[in-house]
Amino acid sequence: MMMQHVTLNSHSCLQDIADMLEEARKVVVMTGAGISTSAGIPDFRSENGLYTTAGAFLRTPKPGYRGRTPSAQDMFESRVFSDQHLRPAFYELCTRLRNEAKKCEPTKTHEFIGCLRDLNKLARVYTQNIDRLEEKVGLSTNISKGLGTENKRKQDQVECVALHGSLHELRCSLCGLQASWDTDSRENCTLSGLAPPCPHCANTITARVALGKRRTRPGYLRPDVVLYGEEHPRSELISTITEYDISEEPDLLLILGTSLKAHGFKVIVKEFAKAVHCSGGKVILVNKTNPGKLWAGVIDYWVEWDCDAWVVDMKGRKPSMWSKRKRYHLGNKCQV
Repeated sequence: MMMQHVTLNSHSCLQDIADMLEEARKVVVMTGAGISTSAGIPDFRSENGLYTTAGAFLRTPKPGYRGRTPSAQDMFESRVFSDQHLRPAFYELCTRLRNEAKKCEPTKTHEFIGCLRDLNKLARVYTQNIDRLEEKVGLSTNISKGLGTENKRKQDQVECVALHGSLHELRCSLCGLQASWDTDSRENCTLSGLAPPCPHCANTITARVALGKRRTRPGYLRPDVVLYGEEHPRSELISTITEYDISEEPDLLLILGTSLKAHGFKVIVKEFAKAVHCSGGKVILVNKTNPGKLWAGVIDYWVEWDCDAWVVDMKGRKPSMWSKRKRYHLGNKCQV
């Protein structure tokens, strides 16, 4: 089947898509950086994206540095922790990105995803983003919840799976402990390009020494994000969740704000697209970049539009879908 190209003037197709979303029962949503850019969070590949701007954090190599001159893109690969030149820049960059993300408000696209959840249409969100803005529209992002309990699956499950981790926590490189940035002046440490020590590893070493055992190497705390060349630390749980969602026969796949370049993400998209087509449903991509001919037969509709602008159009066509939107109190603010 050919992929249908939809523009802002394709009123008939836009109405068809709106009708599909209104009628859908189980919608899987897969998102990329394009849904967060209007909140002030940069993407990766655009002219002003992180692959361009992150280079400002790279320091001049010290005398005797033998590695090749690193690029901004190198800061998002697994070797960043073994490179004395890249590591400090990565820590500073992640700290500043986290602080920016904390101040950002969810976009219209995030709000629409919240609407799908409140209408009981949302099967789950799978995101490449590390900003956790989904929490600000009421979605659970705690991967440890998994599928929840059998009796309370809807209430207890993770609703948004962050495939690339999160900026909002630290994780030990050795024992896997998840830790807060806001303890023991860790943010000041990472902002200066240094890796905070892991408290669990430190306590373990102290206990060993007290027993007369040899001192072991401690782990260090790192941003809890998944870099290129790394496997998600909860990959087995994510596989269990995706297998369950596929078995539930979703009837619509909505892909928002991604150029579909990351290999692992592409694999999951294709798995869900196959399941949706088996259920007689459609696969819809909303993104300003052409996905390419390789996606013909996988994607049914490519909406060439900014995600927030499409959501505004969608709301104009189906205002009733916003009528059950709940209010979520987050600190001193209220998200609607």
